[in-house]
Amino acid sequence: MRRLSPQVAKRQEYLDLISILETPARWKEAHQQFTKIRTRVTLPNEQKKKKDLESYFAYVAENAAKTAYNCSGESAPFDEGSFDWLLRCEREFLGELKKEANQSSQPTAPSGRG
Repeated sequence: MRRLSPQVAKRQEYLDLISILETPARWKEAHQQFTKIRTRVTLPNEQKKKKDLESYFAYVAENAAKTAYNCSGESAPFDEGSFDWLLRCEREFLGELKKEANQSSQPTAPSGRG
């Protein structure tokens, strides 16, 4: 999360999650943070059918929160595949980041008449 977060808009939901992730004694708080990310970020992105770095990162954050909560030992864990989904979502985010970097480095066609 900390490594990837500079690539997206600074959101309090992500800053709070990073703080939770850095302190294992707080991992139980990740369940509530997942809910905040899901309702404030992911669901609105899905309603707008967004497919950009921001929307990919929201899935990384959700699954990081799920994984941390599952590792907390609290009852009612999320699905046990959360860590696998975290890795998959991170790969998708990095793929989109690479794609955007390649597009921005492509030379643009000259304008005007030749």
